[in-house]
Amino acid sequence: MMVRQWRWTVVSLTVIFLLLSIHVQEGEGRQQHFVLIHGLGHGAWCWYKIVTLLKQKGHRVTALDLTSNGINRAASTDQVNSIAHYAEPLQEYIRDLGNDDKVTLVGHSLAGCPLSYAMEMYPTKISKAIFIAAFTPQNNESFLSSANPKTFPRLVENGVVVLNMKADSDLPTSASLVLDHVKSYLYNESPDEDSNLAQSLLTPTPFPVSVEFLKLSEERYGSIRKFYIMLMKDRLFPPEFQEYSIAQNPPEKVFKMHASDHSPFFSQPRQLCNLLVHVATL
Repeated sequence: MMVRQWRWTVVSLTVIFLLLSIHVQEGEGRQQHFVLIHGLGHGAWCWYKIVTLLKQKGHRVTALDLTSNGINRAASTDQVNSIAHYAEPLQEYIRDLGNDDKVTLVGHSLAGCPLSYAMEMYPTKISKAIFIAAFTPQNNESFLSSANPKTFPRLVENGVVVLNMKADSDLPTSASLVLDHVKSYLYNESPDEDSNLAQSLLTPTPFPVSVEFLKLSEERYGSIRKFYIMLMKDRLFPPEFQEYSIAQNPPEKVFKMHASDHSPFFSQPRQLCNLLVHVATL
């Protein structure tokens, strides 16, 4: 009787180990390393739900403040005149990674530009890039030139974005989201508490990063697998504008979040978390 029980135990353990092996081989059981980059006016704070959910699943995750946004005060907004300067916190983080450490970069909205810049600079340290309702410039394109021509003028004309000028400058120094409009354009499906939180933390974003033309090569930038997440209830960057960006610079695969506004980290955090993990393991 004891021999039979022992045999059943051995068989059961063998089956369990085989199932676990298959699970790990498919990627779902491996720890992933995510680096999250915010969009216009936001900071690392906007990812607080996603950071928590990813860590609960056992993944490594870092949310960064780009220069002059969030709590980053390495320079004032008016002092940031290039994507290299704006993306310096991202560059430093990737540069300091271990030789065998590769990350999945996740960029939201305007973050498509610093994301693309980092992909060109450090292609061997980035396993995948995930663009969430983000701009996807190609070589010799800027954030503005890569977008549907109606994108930015529409936001300025509707009073959603205001351009900040200095007396001695021909170009705007920064762009700010107008608080009276953020609930209806960015957080239309998000909880009120998150919208209220955002309104107390939003800051101007350096404008020069919007007009700088990127140098992206097929050998470096083009070697990284790109994925795109569309947000179907987005009023800031509507689906038809997202489709324009996708058509201009097609990713490997497109996913759709049908119930999300422009801010899925607030409106659909669990769905976004699960989708990020899924894409990272493809």
